[in-house]
Amino acid sequence: MSSSAPNPKTPLLPVTSDDHHDHHNPHDHDASRASHTSLHFQGDNPHANSNPLTPSSIAIVVSYLLVWVSQSEYAQILMSGQNVTGGGYDKPGFICYLNHSILILFVPVVWVASKINYGSKFNFGDFVQQWSGNFSFCKAFYELSLLSVGYFVCIWTWVVGLTYISVSASNALYQLQCVFTVLFSVWFLGEVLTQNKRVGCAVSFAGIISVVLPPMLMPSPDSGEGADDDPTLPKNDPNAALLGTLFTIASAVLWGAYEVGYMYISDRKNIGTKITSSDASKFDTVMETMMTLSMIGVGTLIFCIPLLALLHYSGYEPFELPENAEQTTRLFINATLSFAFDLLFALAIFLTSPVVVSISAALVIPLSFLADWFLNDIPVNMYSLGGSVVVILGLWILNYDEFTYQVKRHWKKGRRASVEGFKTLRRRMSSNWSPQPEKEGPAPLVE
Repeated sequence: MSSSAPNPKTPLLPVTSDDHHDHHNPHDHDASRASHTSLHFQGDNPHANSNPLTPSSIAIVVSYLLVWVSQSEYAQILMSGQNVTGGGYDKPGFICYLNHSILILFVPVVWVASKINYGSKFNFGDFVQQWSGNFSFCKAFYELSLLSVGYFVCIWTWVVGLTYISVSASNALYQLQCVFTVLFSVWFLGEVLTQNKRVGCAVSFAGIISVVLPPMLMPSPDSGEGADDDPTLPKNDPNAALLGTLFTIASAVLWGAYEVGYMYISDRKNIGTKITSSDASKFDTVMETMMTLSMIGVGTLIFCIPLLALLHYSGYEPFELPENAEQTTRLFINATLSFAFDLLFALAIFLTSPVVVSISAALVIPLSFLADWFLNDIPVNMYSLGGSVVVILGLWILNYDEFTYQVKRHWKKGRRASVEGFKTLRRRMSSNWSPQPEKEGPAPLVE
């Protein structure tokens, strides 16, 4: 993927369960507080996790996965210059900086979409004040700016790891962020570690080990002719597999901390405000999320410049602009893919549910293997293929509590609606009821 995080790369979306209090016994289990990849608030937003799968929502989820894999492959091409003219632009720090700063573009997206939806009633100043929630705008921006610095470090370590190992190995390893998110949520947010979460974490970890361990145990390529052509080892380092694994695991740990940090800020900013109440529409919540993304972009633009200076003066990554038009074009295509990923992820959450997105995200592992095989001629070994299946199973178990809770909730809603409809039908049939045309007239006055 590009210099933006893999699963899920964007901040957590503030969604809740509408019958959290009415149809769920907290003493039975803690499904409604499931710590999956996309954590959610506890509150009374009726728009959360309430959408059946439709052809359009499935198309969005599929697009989200395809853009994810495309980002990963394109980022590796951008940095290595493999099979393209103009050479590679191996500057992970600046790539991260550009990709995150471009999130500022969500500001005009929010403004245009709100103008279309609300017309002349929309006032951007009022929207910003409402977005700030329980904070002042300065306080909300300050805390999100601090988070953007951690986000930058997290994704920088991931991109550096991607220069040592293949996209498929990187995306498989990054699924560990689900495990770290669960653990940090238990330690810092008071989430309950259920039996299914324990088993899911263990199974996912075992599957990831099956994916990444065989390449690490394979003999390193010779430094002779042809070694530089290995697309999985752009730096041609004999310890590439180990270094790439360590960088990617470090990024997965930081991503888990980032998710929990975002949830901590969002809880304090939004709980008790309109955005987490039954008055909030889906449109309002999507706009709130996009505004948050844009503030992280502004924070990156301002506060991550010292990190670029540190990389430059330390000698690890001397700052250089692209050398030619080809590199510049690929740099901005990569940033565009990053922006598209953020947008598709937000749409996927609200057209399906966090659980669906969390489980489907594991499909990037087999998709990455196929992409590496098709684009880079990297064979898929049976250990990696079997490990991918185990990882998907582990993530399914990890999200099982929340998934079954949502299924039961939808089944109860459908059953109640069916029972009420049947009773209404019987009542109408027994009373010789027939539809009558509505009489036109003025609306009744409300005193």
